[in-house]
Amino acid sequence: MKIVKMITNKKKEMERDKKMETAKNVVAGTVIGTAIGAAAGILLAPQSGKETREDIAEKSKEIADNVKETVTEQMEAGKEWQEKVKEEVKENFDEMKKKKDVVVEGLGDMAEEMKEKKDEVVEDLKDKKDEVKDKAEDVAKDIKEGSKEVKDTVKDTSKEVKKDL
Repeated sequence: MKIVKMITNKKKEMERDKKMETAKNVVAGTVIGTAIGAAAGILLAPQSGKETREDIAEKSKEIADNVKETVTEQMEAGKEWQEKVKEEVKENFDEMKKKKDVVVEGLGDMAEEMKEKKDEVVEDLKDKKDEVKDKAEDVAKDIKEGSKEVKDTVKDTSKEVKKDL
């Protein structure tokens, strides 16, 4: 899951870099193309020196306005992109918080279940201990009675053997 996220982030970063490079190329192309076009138009037009200077000033102003407009558009596009990225980061962060809450809640439930199971096992062990104790007492009682019977039988048998002798 982490690797997929890293790959996705790297892909987004590469796309972002590509868009920025494209934007730079558009601005540069616009500036260069406008300048070349303006210079060619001014220099190739059959006008007087004063008119040519006025045209150069006018075309320079147009070029400056075009550059300002293109830069402004690119800055707005960058701000929109920045807002989009901020929103995506916020959404991802909120989603991770929700997942964390689910995991924490699940761990709490598991801990509670484990505690209940432990309590059940402890109670079962206590019951088994009491059963074993009762059985041990019964066995001891049976042994005691059995040994008394054996003792009485040996005593009776020994009396009979003495009598027969």
